[in-house]
Amino acid sequence: MEKKGDFKELLHKVLPEQVEMLKSYLKGINSVLDIGTGSSISIHYFAKNFPDIEFITTDIADMRQERELPFILFDGITLPFEDKSFDLTVLNEVLHHTDDPEPVLKEASRVGRAIFVVEHFPKPGVSTQQLWEEEMATLKALNLECENYKPFSRNRLLHLFDKLNLTIRDKIKIPYHGQREIEKYFFKLTE
Repeated sequence: MEKKGDFKELLHKVLPEQVEMLKSYLKGINSVLDIGTGSSISIHYFAKNFPDIEFITTDIADMRQERELPFILFDGITLPFEDKSFDLTVLNEVLHHTDDPEPVLKEASRVGRAIFVVEHFPKPGVSTQQLWEEEMATLKALNLECENYKPFSRNRLLHLFDKLNLTIRDKIKIPYHGQREIEKYFFKLTE
């Protein structure tokens, strides 16, 4: 299992790679809402690399390790913003930590003109128990408290997108450098 120091090293390797991979998707974007910001480390890194974009973070509890961006607590159901308030909403490794991902994704769609979803799937042959243990160890290493973890299968996530009439505009497999037995994907969605 990875330790906190290992994660800091890993993040310093992964985040520049992700910025490079996703920078073309941020052209023309002026405002971003990061839903379920957690430690807020990743979105702060993006904000430092894209200073002309307004970034706001939100979550159901304040677990941030980075605190420079505006933060708003919300109830996990209704975001306190008007329809289409943001060019982009981000759900980075969030939906699998919700009791019910449908209303969270629906709210992301309501307040954003586009949605970026990053989710991971178990590699073939990996048990749910193994995945749960690895996820809990990862969260512990990041000093994040969350016992709720319901990993998606590819089909279940795609079904959720379909159910909410969200169109996948792009899908990219994200290189994963950690030790967990997962595959990560980025999805750009619109209504």
